[in-house]
Amino acid sequence: MANERREVPEATKRLLWGIAAGRCEFKGCNKLLYTHDVTGTVENLAEKAHINAVQPGGARYIEQEDKNSITNLMLVCPSCHTIIDRDQEFYSADKLFTMKNEHEKRIRILTAIGAEMKSHMVYYTANITDDRLSVDDSDAKRALTSISRYPAEWSPIDIGVHGSYTADRDIKYYNENAQNLEKAIKNKVLDVIEQGKSIALFAIAPQPLLIYLGHRLNDKYNVSVFQCHRRESDKWSWREEYSPIVFRATSPEPEQINRTGKIALIFALSSSVNAERITDVIGSEANIYVVSIEKPSRVFVTHPSIMDSFVEKSREVMEQIKQIHGNKKPIHVFPVMPVSLAVRFGMDYMSKTDNPLIIYDEIAGQGFIQALNIGENNDY
Repeated sequence: MANERREVPEATKRLLWGIAAGRCEFKGCNKLLYTHDVTGTVENLAEKAHINAVQPGGARYIEQEDKNSITNLMLVCPSCHTIIDRDQEFYSADKLFTMKNEHEKRIRILTAIGAEMKSHMVYYTANITDDRLSVDDSDAKRALTSISRYPAEWSPIDIGVHGSYTADRDIKYYNENAQNLEKAIKNKVLDVIEQGKSIALFAIAPQPLLIYLGHRLNDKYNVSVFQCHRRESDKWSWREEYSPIVFRATSPEPEQINRTGKIALIFALSSSVNAERITDVIGSEANIYVVSIEKPSRVFVTHPSIMDSFVEKSREVMEQIKQIHGNKKPIHVFPVMPVSLAVRFGMDYMSKTDNPLIIYDEIAGQGFIQALNIGENNDY
């Protein structure tokens, strides 16, 4: 019995390394076990932990025939090995089997992703009021692998501007950030990534800038847009089960259309928008078109198909406006919607055939203010 621990067959050791992909199987650790994380030295830093101990008195010992079977072994780092054996009541066999199975299942899923299923991860953030926003890299990578894709490069392409202290209540903020965004897209995306390649986009910013971002990427790439969800973990991952959302469009009755009045397009999706808030800005003669849902919310975009339904409805409204008013008169856009839908609206916008856009942003204490102009030869 004293030597039983050392009798793990070489084939089993190799198999354990393979199914664990050389990483610690303790949940939340995932440490690479063949490279020292400080010195970079390549060496074997792994330990083989027995879920049920080899000898009586060991952690979680039970009578079983083959203590050194692959099913009873975990590949772990020394620190995690110490923790699970020191507190065997908390780290029960069932808990460790679950960790092992989840880790090895994740490895199987990730390694099954074909080499062609890579995406360039692009992050874009801009401050909202006084908040400095960021994208959690681990959450974003987890979301990407959940749709069976993997990062084309380990480090993401960050096109956000960091260190800018212009508040988004300042009118200069929008033009300044749009110009910076234009340069970043050119230098870090257009000049680097071949057109037609896959991009995974993770963005948090004021909605006029998100619409502009979508407009600049447009149909140049195969872009998967992600939504930041209001939950503590897996903030960017889509839900497998979701409830379809019905988008509704309302427009002026034919007899109410004012040919000389301005055109307003309201996206009342995150919250409702009173028409008076719009007419106070662009005049009482405005022709108001609205895209809404039954229960406005900031958290309803839980699946990519919801974005597709939104684009279908917003395109329907854009075409209706074009038929009634022509495509030369600008549309005053008032976006109150989740960030992913702002990006997708910008991606769907066709500057050569659609009406020019004047995009507004809502600022606390000020209401809606004009932010950016988008259209043929009329960007910001």
